[in-house]
Amino acid sequence: MLCSMDTAMTAKQFAAKMKINYRTALNWLEAGRVQGAERKQSPIGEYWEIPESALEMERPRPGPKPKNQTSIK
Repeated sequence: MLCSMDTAMTAKQFAAKMKINYRTALNWLEAGRVQGAERKQSPIGEYWEIPESALEMERPRPGPKPKNQTSIK
């Protein structure tokens, strides 16, 4: 639940303010990396409600991609 002093934004607004791709923002949200974000239901579908305080989050550090353990020869 959002604090009364905290205003909410959508995933698109969050992506724009963080200067990241919209799909990246959705990945972070779905992985639970954005503190305080809540997935909500509306009559036409789901949406994310993200507090302004989430803009202060530490960005996840990119890491190496997992190598494919099975190779076809």
